Amino acid sequence: MAGPHTTHHCLERFVHTDASTSAHCGATTHLRRYTYAPLFDKASTLLPGNITYTTYSLNRGATTLQDGSYGQGAYARLWSNLSYDTTVPFTTTVSPTPLASSELVFPPALYTPCPQSADSCIECYKLPKDFLWGVAGSAFQIEGGLTSDGRGPSGLDAFGALPNEANLANAEVADMNYWLYKQDIARLAAIGIPYYSFSISWTRIVPFGDVNSPINTLGLEHYDDLINTCLEYGITPIVTLVHADMPQNVTYSSPHFADAFLYYAKQVMTRYSDRVSHWVTLNEPNIGFTTTYNYSAVPNILMGHARVYHWYKEVLHGTGLITLKFANNLAVPLDHTSPDDLRAALRYQDFILGAIGNPIFLGENYPAEILNTAGLDLEPLSSTELAYINGTADYISVDPYTTGFATSPPNGIDACAANISDPLWPTCVVGTNVQQDGWLNGQASFAYAYIAPQYVRQQLGYLWNTFRPNGILISEFGFNPFMEFNKTVVAQRYDLERTLYYEWFLREMLKSVYEDGVNVIGALAWSFVDNDEFVSYEQQYGLQHVNRTNGEFTRSFKRSIFDYVDFFHQYVEA
Repeated sequence: MAGPHTTHHCLERFVHTDASTSAHCGATTHLRRYTYAPLFDKASTLLPGNITYTTYSLNRGATTLQDGSYGQGAYARLWSNLSYDTTVPFTTTVSPTPLASSELVFPPALYTPCPQSADSCIECYKLPKDFLWGVAGSAFQIEGGLTSDGRGPSGLDAFGALPNEANLANAEVADMNYWLYKQDIARLAAIGIPYYSFSISWTRIVPFGDVNSPINTLGLEHYDDLINTCLEYGITPIVTLVHADMPQNVTYSSPHFADAFLYYAKQVMTRYSDRVSHWVTLNEPNIGFTTTYNYSAVPNILMGHARVYHWYKEVLHGTGLITLKFANNLAVPLDHTSPDDLRAALRYQDFILGAIGNPIFLGENYPAEILNTAGLDLEPLSSTELAYINGTADYISVDPYTTGFATSPPNGIDACAANISDPLWPTCVVGTNVQQDGWLNGQASFAYAYIAPQYVRQQLGYLWNTFRPNGILISEFGFNPFMEFNKTVVAQRYDLERTLYYEWFLREMLKSVYEDGVNVIGALAWSFVDNDEFVSYEQQYGLQHVNRTNGEFTRSFKRSIFDYVDFFHQYVEA
């Protein structure tokens, strides 16, 4: 497999030229704007007229200052229990520098045997030219600068805070993307990435998280420039409103979640929707309640998402597409001949996907497997609620990293579901990656992912046939090789397992499209750079290495990003 066919790939994806220009692709080109919603000067009339727009500056000595509920003293008190041990070289935005040609030297070509007859047709398959392929990242995991420029604390910010006896990764540092975003985008453009999915930090926009609380102008300006920088480099932004980092005083279980979320979303969408074609409301909210067993959060999640969807479509009159992202590592029956194992696999899917997917995509209530489980604080949705929630996603977006097996617990599903003291309650399913014959289902990563391409078509087929969406976006997928962080840098960059994971996954995706009739509309690799995987720098999913010892956080391409780009240059229509 060769490297990418071009080393500097500029893509024309815009309409309605304005007078500004850009010279990032080696020649002066027109910078153009999307028109997916009214420009802010018109959309601003949709915002409340009594909102305060301000900028906060953290002064830890100001905690006793009494200057109102949302003054600088109150802002200092938000941070009074959180501090970090860090020294960073950046406190202002760094201007991008041209990439050296040595950074775009192709890795050694992989040996590719002649295709077998059963697989030979794949070489003629093509994805449409508007296929959404690219890379992804999230604010908390890459930005750093938690306490900078008026950002408020999120519920995740305790990770890595002092006292940090466990030596956890410190999100005040992360990848310094808050100041290096221009360089990061320049690097993506140079190697030919056309789509970049990122999230906005809710508390950079609404530091206190409260409805009608002040809006942080520096946060608004930062993401405005981030989006514009993407466009200048010919990269299409895909924007997520929340990727796990909600304000400290707002959770999915909060009765005021939907109000707070809509208040924040309006501020962002009125400003950026003219240039953003694809919005994601919430990232993987389905694992928020399945891991805490707090099912009372489900209606809040559904209503918060639906309210933003309706406001965007019916009030802002946005013409872009909106969805939310699901986590789902597909469960298949451990014993495909066992009715109990089949039920276990379907029950797992009901819990992880059906609770949110049924109302949004099918207009149906929560699955019976959930409603018939004892002890869950979850009432069926009313017909009015279902009518409001139904159809509030323009396609389904899922993060299908891997697949595992499901089997029934020894005492049976029904006994477990009736007993809230059972250690497997409430899902009441036993999961494993070991087949009945004792073999793993694929090469294991350093976490939960496995290289198991044999199940990709089952995963996509399940989504397609169960929820009948308009399309499927693979919004995250990736692989973190075992203890990659412990290898030499040159060995980390030659990340063969990650390359094989993507190559084999994507080939099966092609078969799903052409042989199974599934409308897959895009695929976004996680992650574009090694990041903070929620307390760990050692869980490396990145297509780029980060030098955390030279003081500059220098990025280096791994071979997987060359091979990833090359795959799409081969299979996407020109």
